[in-house]
Amino acid sequence: MPIPSTASDAATLLGVSLSADRDTIRDRYRRLARIYHPDANPDDEAAGTRMLELNAAVDLLLGTDTPTLDTEIAPEPVHSDRSLTTRERRRDARIKAALQHLPYGIYVVGTVNPAGAPNAMVADWVMQVSFKPRIVCVSFERDAASLRNLRETRQLTVSLLPESGMDLAARFLQPSDPSKIEGRSAEFAAPDKMRGVGYVQLEHPDLEAGAPVLEDSLAWLAAEAQQFIPVGEHILALCRVFDGDALPINEGPLTSLYTGWHYGG
Repeated sequence: MPIPSTASDAATLLGVSLSADRDTIRDRYRRLARIYHPDANPDDEAAGTRMLELNAAVDLLLGTDTPTLDTEIAPEPVHSDRSLTTRERRRDARIKAALQHLPYGIYVVGTVNPAGAPNAMVADWVMQVSFKPRIVCVSFERDAASLRNLRETRQLTVSLLPESGMDLAARFLQPSDPSKIEGRSAEFAAPDKMRGVGYVQLEHPDLEAGAPVLEDSLAWLAAEAQQFIPVGEHILALCRVFDGDALPINEGPLTSLYTGWHYGG
């Protein structure tokens, strides 16, 4: 059957009633996922589509409580510096320094809300995680406006900037909600991030316009969210790539090695 768009369709696809409790839905999803997952059916080209249908169905029924096939990694308890011993603080500093040496690309992730209004954010934690089907993983803070858009419309773009795009990337660093930065008030709200930026919005069958692609990107991808996985204080979005291009720009990609910006640690 096609990808479900209503709770009734989702329940039918999973083989549960609309009144089924959350544990029943999670258990049914896990059972079906283990049967139809592409890893279990490497020669079946339709396996990826089946998983897309299952993921959409369980997300419709459970929302942010969507299960994973493995145990969720819970956030570590937050300790103040005063609660740590000198030895623990030194070890924490060493770990942070090591993690900050991991190189990342500087990506502009574009999303769109149901009204067709575009938004974009800078993301470092983006990577391809599957060939067949082509899946990219993007990590979002749980309260990100872009994650909210993605949950509602399922569409996402990734624009990889050239080394000359550092100023352009900086436009998207500020969060839409200023309260996410300690000590900031509403007067520091980021202006319309897309104003004055060259971009095109992809076509979308159900929206006025789709997610934005930056015109000055080195390469871009368009993908549809299949699954949301809670990991610590972040949410991983697994997205199936359906379009993309590499543009004829004679530059290397903008990365954390060039900018000196660090998100890890």
